[in-house]
This record gives sequence, C-alpha cells and structure tokens, in this order.
Amino acid sequence: MSSTDGSVSLEYPAEDWGGFFREHLGPSLLWALLGIGGSHIVLAPTLGGLYGLFGVWIVAVVYLAKYGGWELGIRYNYGIGRNPVEGYGDLPGPAHWGQWLTLLVYLVGWTVILAAVGFSSATFAGALVPGLSPIQLYVLLIGFAMALTLVSRYSWLETLMKVFVLALAGLIVLGVFVSPPSPEVVGETVFKVPDVTAPGFLGLFAAIAGYAPTGLSTTVTIGSWSLAKKQGARALREQDLDPHDEQYHDYIRRWMAVGKRDFRLAFGFSFVLLVSMIFLASSVLYPTPPQDQNLALAIGNLLRDSFGTWSFYAVVVGAFAALYSTVITVMDGAARVNADILPLVLEREMDTDRLRRGFILLMGAASILPILAIGQLPVTLIIFSAALMAILQVFFYVANYYIVREHLPAPFQPSTGQQVYYAITIVLVIGFGIMGAMGRLGLVGG
Repeated sequence: MSSTDGSVSLEYPAEDWGGFFREHLGPSLLWALLGIGGSHIVLAPTLGGLYGLFGVWIVAVVYLAKYGGWELGIRYNYGIGRNPVEGYGDLPGPAHWGQWLTLLVYLVGWTVILAAVGFSSATFAGALVPGLSPIQLYVLLIGFAMALTLVSRYSWLETLMKVFVLALAGLIVLGVFVSPPSPEVVGETVFKVPDVTAPGFLGLFAAIAGYAPTGLSTTVTIGSWSLAKKQGARALREQDLDPHDEQYHDYIRRWMAVGKRDFRLAFGFSFVLLVSMIFLASSVLYPTPPQDQNLALAIGNLLRDSFGTWSFYAVVVGAFAALYSTVITVMDGAARVNADILPLVLEREMDTDRLRRGFILLMGAASILPILAIGQLPVTLIIFSAALMAILQVFFYVANYYIVREHLPAPFQPSTGQQVYYAITIVLVIGFGIMGAMGRLGLVGG
C-alpha cells in the first residue's frame, strides 16, 4: 500500500502474509544462515549426544537471553533508518572508537571465522564429491563464494539463501518426524539435570552460550541487509524526511512491526533447526557419542543403517548447506559492514559498492593464503579469535541499548518491562561472554 503527499511517496508494508513473504522476508533469513554453522552442526549434536533432551533447555535459555541484543538493532534499523554501526559514532569516549572496533572485528575476526567455517564445509563436500582433498575443495568453495558475492545483487543473494533453507529443512524433518528420540530417552533426559559443575558440562555450556545462535556482532550485519531493502525509516531518509516528525510515526511503526516479524521468524527457524539436531543426536548418539569424529557424519552413517542411503545424504547435504551458507553470508555481510564503516571513520564520501567488492577480494584472499601455505589456520589463532568474539558480543548489546535510548523518537523507546528484560539479559550475556572466552582458552571445562 502506498501513500503520496505532494512530493512525498511512501510505500506501506503489505498487511497479509502473502505480501510479507513476497516483499520483505529475507534480511533476517540471511542472518539465520549466517549463524547456522558450528553451533548447529557441531555443538548441538554434542549436546544431544551427551545430555539428551535436557540440551533443549540449555539452548532455550541462551536464545532467550541473547534475543534482546538483536531486537534492539532491528528497532534501531526501522525506527531511525540507520545501521546501528552509524550510531556507534555517538558512543561516549574518543571519536569513532566503537566504529573502529567494529571494523576490526569484521575485518580480522570474521576473516578467521570465514576460514574455519569454509574448511569445515570443505570436509562435508568431500563426502559428496570424493577424489578432491579438503584444501582443493576449500579453494574451490571460497573462490565460488567470492565470485558469487562480487557479482550478485542483494535480491539475488536473498533468493539463493532460500534454496539453502529448503536443504536445511531436511534436518528438521529427520530430527522431529523421521527419527525422533524414543519415549525412554525422552523420559530419561528431559528433566535430568546433569552435574553442572563438571568440567565437560561447563566447557560445552560456555561454547553454546558464546556462539549459539551466533555472536551479537551480527546485529550490524542484519542492519546492512535490512537497509539494503530501503524500507521503513530508511525510505524516509532517502527522501530527506525526518523520522522524528510525528506525521511519519504510524508509517515507521508499521514497518518496525514487519522488521520484527521477519527477525522472529528467522530466530524461530534457527532455534527449531538447532533443537532438531539435538533430537537427532539424542535419538542415535545418546548416551555415548563417538569421540574425535565429525558428529554430523556419524549421525548420517547411523541413520543410513536404519532408514537407508537417502538419510545419510539428507544429513550431509543439510550440514553442507548450513556451513556453506554461512561462508557466503559471512563474506557478503562482513564486506558490506566494512564498506559501510570505512567512510564513517574517515569522514568522507566513498563508493561503498566498490569498497564492498574490494573487501570481498581482501577477505577471500586472506583466508585462502594460509590454507594453501599450512593447510588451515592455526588452532591457537582460531581459539583466540573465538574467545575475543565471545567477550566482544557484550559490547554490541550494550551499544545497541545506548543508541536506541539516545536516538529513537519517544514512541519507539523500550517500555519499562522491556528495559528490565534488557538489564537482566545484559548481565547474563556478560556471563556468557566470560564463560565462552574462558572455555575457548581452556580455563573452563576440559
């Protein structure tokens, strides 16, 4: 629905679900695929294999606590028409320090993540395309991701990611409908609280708390993808209109509701997929998961014995889709964020699309070169980077809360109840970050 007032033309969101799926669903879907990777394919099977369905409670607490960090970012996107990273320029302290920090996280930390997830996807590709080494497959996969993100418009990427979602749906069907846990396992594990002081539990909880569904730095990435659609307050800014003007508040309110709906669907999809992997592991691996094996492949092999070859390929294709979609979204999302930040910190106009392509080439080359030289990035570097990301996610939650309070018009400020929720969950996320970092550095768990 559109509204025209003189020279002002505003497109209101469709009110029906069909219009929502056609016109808006996408930015948060890319976010979900960005987060679906190690936490869903490695940590979830480990959690289900060791603790059965009690793992669902652990994941639910983590998702509930970290939701607010992203919700604040969505609120900011649609309430003011800016990426949260633009607001970080107004954080108290030295000029642009929050933006420089974000640029460092995305340029260095996300390049390491790109290499780690890319190599994991290559191992699954090896099960589907025998005859090539993981390093050869890695170079091919990263090269294809670079080519794809270099030439693709945002709308193309959004469509491609919907194909990956269909592949991942197979894991949900397998876990929930084809091979659910037996009644005995359900009864034994749903409310069976493990020894929460045991080193193994603490280490696994630290990993889940730090990385499921993904780090809160991705609030900036979803901001870039959401604004690429030029909807909500962003459309006002495109026409030099002020989002603080009361006459546009109903328009903003309706688009903000659409943005939150988009994110909640993706958030729910991520949660259901992770739970389905816990179900799968509880069904075929509990109570003694294999050690030092790729658990997703182990699940596939066990399902093949029970249901046939199709179930093995369903798991492997789903795992590959989870990891490789993360490769593509990491490359595109990080490049977009870096291209958005650089003009802000340098305080001058720049061609952001040209910058985006340059960052794609830089990150792709930076991830490939050490793989070619030494096989993969040193484990110590990956561990240190992951620990740093776990701590830094606290910054993004607090920063998002600050800029929402400082910049948004009064009608879009959080309610008192929401402020209480943010305060409680910020404390929890601080604890998650500390535990995640200690777990990765070997100071918690074993």
